[in-house]
Amino acid sequence: MLHALLLSADAEAVRTLRRVMEDLKIGADAANGSDRALDLLNKRKFDAVVIDCDDTPGAPAVLRHLRTSASNKRAMAFAIINGKTTVRQAFDLGANFVIDKPLTVDRVQRSFRAAHGLMMRERRRYFRNALDSMAQITTSDGRPVRGTLINLSEGGMSLKLNGPVTLNSTVKLRFELPIPGGLVEAKAEVCWLGRDNLAGIRFLHIEQKMQRALEQWIAKKVDSQGPAPRSSPMFINATAKAR
Repeated sequence: MLHALLLSADAEAVRTLRRVMEDLKIGADAANGSDRALDLLNKRKFDAVVIDCDDTPGAPAVLRHLRTSASNKRAMAFAIINGKTTVRQAFDLGANFVIDKPLTVDRVQRSFRAAHGLMMRERRRYFRNALDSMAQITTSDGRPVRGTLINLSEGGMSLKLNGPVTLNSTVKLRFELPIPGGLVEAKAEVCWLGRDNLAGIRFLHIEQKMQRALEQWIAKKVDSQGPAPRSSPMFINATAKAR
């Protein structure tokens, strides 16, 4: 299920946004102040962030902060404006979509439906799927190190290794997805090391056929979490009129 953060002190706007999100099966956390929104952004991962720029004190700064957030900088950002912030300014602050007040269900729906495909694509990119499987790393000096795969995403994996590896080193990686012909081989980087021989691996290069198989397998895992509405994966300006 996708999840969004709503920052608005406008109760009517929040009601409209919640109505649309419930219809689209998008969960939401609401914050009526900028400090609370910043706290949530620093603690949780969101697929979308909706910021009421003109009727919530400090909201533009939250939108600007979003694009530097470690875990949420790639979230879809919706800016709501009400005569003070221009469309251009909202885009410059980092918004992907701009919605002019008064909000209508139709206008909000068009924005979220257009963004839904993009949010799902990003969800698949960072989605960590638990997977009990074996993997093998070959270090730059040819030394094999076996490990147990803990979780897997499109961008990398976590492993529990049975031997040492070097942080930031480039390695060869080999593992299998639980599908016919699911062998994946990749050039990768050891991006973090933890206790008990835990390691984080970031993929650097995977052959196109193997990359496609990985993406399709993860997409099925993400989609199995719940139904997704139809959407058009494109950016639109849902503003009633340009300012």
